[in-house]
Amino acid sequence: MEALMAWPLIVLVTTPVLAGLGSLLVRRRRIIEALQCVQAGAMLAAALLLAYEVILAGRVSVGVFLQADALSAWLDLIIGLVGSTGTLYAVGYMSEELNRHHLSIGRYARFFCLFDLYLAAMLLAVNLENIAIMWIAIEGSTLSAALLIGFERTKAALEAGWKYVILSSVGIALALFGTILVYYASEQVLGVSSEALRWSQLYEAAQRLNPTAIKIAFIFALIGYGTKAGIAPMHTWLPDAHAEAPTPVSAMLSANMLTVAVYAILRFKAVTDKTVGPEYSGNLMIGLALLSLAVSATFFLVQRDYKRLFAYSSIEHIGIALLGFGIGGLGVFAGAWHLLHHALAKSTAFYATGLIFLGYDHRRLDRVTGMLTQMPVAGTAIMTAGIALAGMPPFGLFTTEILITAQAYDARPQTAYLFLILLALAFATLLFQVLRMALGPAGAPHRALGGQCRAFSGVAMGINLAVLAVIGLHVPAGLATLLASITKIFVVELGAP
Repeated sequence: MEALMAWPLIVLVTTPVLAGLGSLLVRRRRIIEALQCVQAGAMLAAALLLAYEVILAGRVSVGVFLQADALSAWLDLIIGLVGSTGTLYAVGYMSEELNRHHLSIGRYARFFCLFDLYLAAMLLAVNLENIAIMWIAIEGSTLSAALLIGFERTKAALEAGWKYVILSSVGIALALFGTILVYYASEQVLGVSSEALRWSQLYEAAQRLNPTAIKIAFIFALIGYGTKAGIAPMHTWLPDAHAEAPTPVSAMLSANMLTVAVYAILRFKAVTDKTVGPEYSGNLMIGLALLSLAVSATFFLVQRDYKRLFAYSSIEHIGIALLGFGIGGLGVFAGAWHLLHHALAKSTAFYATGLIFLGYDHRRLDRVTGMLTQMPVAGTAIMTAGIALAGMPPFGLFTTEILITAQAYDARPQTAYLFLILLALAFATLLFQVLRMALGPAGAPHRALGGQCRAFSGVAMGINLAVLAVIGLHVPAGLATLLASITKIFVVELGAP
């Protein structure tokens, strides 16, 4: 029975690896594209089945290292869903680049190999029970992401990739130091064994851990993984990386990579809260969240590059989710729900910007107005996603922001007031830029896109927007169960999840 329950987890982690290595070995265009389509379907199906098994059993394990609880399953859903549409979109986007002779079949194959390994590293990271191996998996995603960011080989792309490597390496080194400190505290209680590195064991023994060591460890983990999450003031790599990376990579960076980094922070937070109480971690997270909101809202209006615009939007929304987790209670529910809606809306926005870039071959905001008439599919997607990201109903980001505000007002009224002011500023500045792109006067005609590009990108954006519409103001029963289980992890008095 356990083997039957575990197979979706095995498929989820191994499918991208097999598809990526297969693409590299085959180097035949149609086979590569077929592999990617199969991988997208298998990854989505496995994520849904794994979430269902976790809802029924509470936890799914494979050996002593792979384990999915409610929080892992939630991240699997996000990465599986957005990773699947991102893979389909990449098939359309990169095929257009191949048809235009911007890359060879060899580089085409290498792109999908790196892209799939990037997805595999993120899926592995959120399903590992061991905190040290989780760190290794996140470092693996850093290396593959760096190669993907610099894939275009332009001076700006290589500079962005190098900047990402430097800052992420500093962040991941700090996160490693935090991991070592957690082990230092846990081995005094659990002994010198691999048990001292397992999340479930750490959580159960948290109240007996050294409070000082855990406090310092959380600071290092928050700053270290916060660098990968794009939290201000450690965000400086993010706008460059999102702007210069191929658009499918930009979408995965924003929707998945930042979310995985938040996941790592949350794992440390769960242990820290049981050791020293939730106020300590909450104060630190709320401060960085509000700073992230202030930075993004300020930079929205001065952006002249539409990909950088949505990069700053990622900083804003990761800050909003972090604020929810920092406040606690209903904020945890809203923060996790926010991560899913942000991933869907932001990846859709990047998919649309990729089509615009292919049509116009530049990223100037002031030269891509009137997209609803010029490029109706891309224009509709970017306007819909932009409205959702601005926090307007009927989309779920509106609901999560209301819930976070209500919880903040109940616990910290001054935080709620500041949050609302920053939200209003971000709303006005982002919506101004998005509506100008969609509804402004029509500009120069664009270059026609190939049929394969239009078909695959249309399917990817359609799936994302359909899911956003379905879950906009309603939480399906299964997802509500997962969210309730996630919330219990951060309610200290309930004990181990």
